Order: sequence, then C-alpha cells, then structure tokens
Amino acid sequence: MQQKLNILFLPYWLPSKNNPKNGNFILRHAEAIATLHNITILYVERDDTLLEKFKINIDKNHNLLIIKIYYKGHSYKVINYWKKFRAYTKGLGLIKNIDLIHIHVLYYYAFLALYFKIIKNINFVVTEHWTRWITKDNSLSRKFYCKMMNIVCSQASYILPVSENLADSMKMQGIKGKYKIIPNVVNTQVFKPTNNKPEKNIFLHISNLVDDHKNITGILNVSKKLAESGYKFILKIGGDGDNTMIKEFIKNNKLKNYISTFGPLTENEVSYKMRNADMLVMFSNKENQPCVINEAFSCGLPVISTNVGGITEFFPKNFGIIIEKGNENDLYEAMAKCINGKVEFAKPKDMHQYAVNHFSIQIIAKELEKVYSKVLQ
Repeated sequence: MQQKLNILFLPYWLPSKNNPKNGNFILRHAEAIATLHNITILYVERDDTLLEKFKINIDKNHNLLIIKIYYKGHSYKVINYWKKFRAYTKGLGLIKNIDLIHIHVLYYYAFLALYFKIIKNINFVVTEHWTRWITKDNSLSRKFYCKMMNIVCSQASYILPVSENLADSMKMQGIKGKYKIIPNVVNTQVFKPTNNKPEKNIFLHISNLVDDHKNITGILNVSKKLAESGYKFILKIGGDGDNTMIKEFIKNNKLKNYISTFGPLTENEVSYKMRNADMLVMFSNKENQPCVINEAFSCGLPVISTNVGGITEFFPKNFGIIIEKGNENDLYEAMAKCINGKVEFAKPKDMHQYAVNHFSIQIIAKELEKVYSKVLQ
C-alpha cells in the first residue's frame, strides 16, 4: 500500500496525566502503524481537578497526532455521559480526514464508530485486550454490555483480539464477526539481550501489583518459603501499583536480604532490569497476552508463568516454565529448579529473534496494514 491512510484510533485507555501507564500497549499499536500511515488518536478522560469544563491537549509527532480531551466530572452520571459525548464531538471537530476507524477495547463509546459506518460509510475494526471477556460474570449489566457490543461488532470489518483465548471468550459471549489475532507490540530495539548478565539467582516481577489479578501474595509466600529452605536468591518485585503490602511483608518476615521492591519504571528501566535478571516470574490468576512476557523474551529472559489466558499461544517450550494457576508448590519447585540450575532454556539471541518475528514494531505494523488494505480494497 503506497498511499498513506488516515486512521482514527478511538481507545478506551491511553496514557494520560493522571494515569501515565494506562493502556500503553494501545499507544504502542498506534506508534507501530504510524511508521506506515497517518494515525490520529482521540482520547477522552474525566478529570475532576480541572477548573474549566474541558481541556484539550494536542501532541503531534511525525505521522502520529494525539488529541486528549479532559472533562470536569459531575456527581450525576447522566451529566457525565453528556459531557463525555460533548468531549468526543469537540475532538471529532478537529479531525478532517478519516479513511478508517480503529476501536481499541470495546465500550459504549464504540457506537461512535457504528455511527460513522452507517451515516458516513467509514468502516472500522476492533482490537480487544480486556480481561473482562475472560472473567465470569452473569450480571444483568454484563449481559446488556455483551448485547450492545455484539451490535457494534456485527458491523465491524475485523475483530482483532491479542490472543486466541480472548477471541474464544468473546465468541462464547455472543460476539460474532471476522476474527484475526494480532498480538501486542514490543520495541525490540529497546528490549534486547546483554552479554554481561550477572550469574546470580535474580528473579524479577513487574506489573500493576493488583493482588487479585497478579497474585502478588502467592509470589511473596513462595519466596519466603524458599528463603526458609536455605535457598540463596533475590526477588525484585514492583511496578506501577501500590507496593505498601510488599514492603510490610519484607519487614514483617525479615526478608530484606531476599526481596526488594521498586516503583514505576520507564521502558528503558524495565529493559535494564530484565537484562540484569535471570528469570521473570508471573503468577497471575488471569491474563490475556501480557506485554511484559513478550518484552522478557525480547531481552532473552526466561519466564515462569501460570497457564492462564493466551500466554501459552506465544510461549515456546524452552523459553520458560508453565505452571498451574494458584499452585504455590508449582511455583516453589520451578524457582528452586532455576536456582539449582536444573533446567536449560533457549539461547537469549534465539528468544530475541522470536520476539522480533512475532511482536516487533515492523511485524505488527505490517499485520495491521494487511487488515486495513483488505477492509478498504
């Protein structure tokens, strides 16, 4: 495709001043396809700290234009919906040319794409990342949501979940359409192996630290048990969330020689920690297709992970160890094997090449371009 397209991204999440890491995987998709086409992102978020009713921030970087519109919230939901609608209309008024709309994460704002399809004959595609689809919920609000999203998806040219598992979950809940799997993006120029990795038993966990989701308690319990068993290791655990519980656990169990915690990291800082670790540990209760695992592979870092969501779809056998969800004994044995050197993994360069072939900016950009081309031909 030689002519540059004008693609409008409508995301449910995006990094913002109040949530700097929120939906960064969506921004990476936009940055990838912006290497080939003109991308405009229109993002709306509530901000109760505003003095005015609306605030518009516009950022332009080569082929990527990001329009963020913040609106001051109200105590009444109906008024908030009206303000959000007005924010979207203000943003759409700033956009001149649209060849295709790309929804990222299904929610009620997706009816904007349906409006453009019916009224202006502009097609749209949907990328889905949300673990909500794989969470059991039989409430009336959930059933209503699924019915509404099925109306939207019935008119979508493509539905693009990041994993087969997520696609199957959506289909089971009645979402019909033309499916194609396109995974999350990794900047393989930033996430790459090092030749100077220290030979120590360093385990790493990076996440939002939400215990119900990431099972931080389980990781800490197993680490305590390993320390009590006499194993020598270091667990570095942290990320974007609240690490107060981790600090208290370290203090109460006198584990400062075994466990350390850290706060939010930049992309380069994440890469540095991965290059200086021996194993990434993910003990999640639910996932779709975590970026952090793809990034670890790109750094040549093996992974211990639970078998949840779509993780095993992009997890070659010799790239790590897959364990049962919630099974602390499994995690204990896996970490002990790594400490004792009783397991052999793929070479870092081979893991990095796998990431390049499946998650790199160039690969994901080409996959998205193929979809756009089919929609517009």
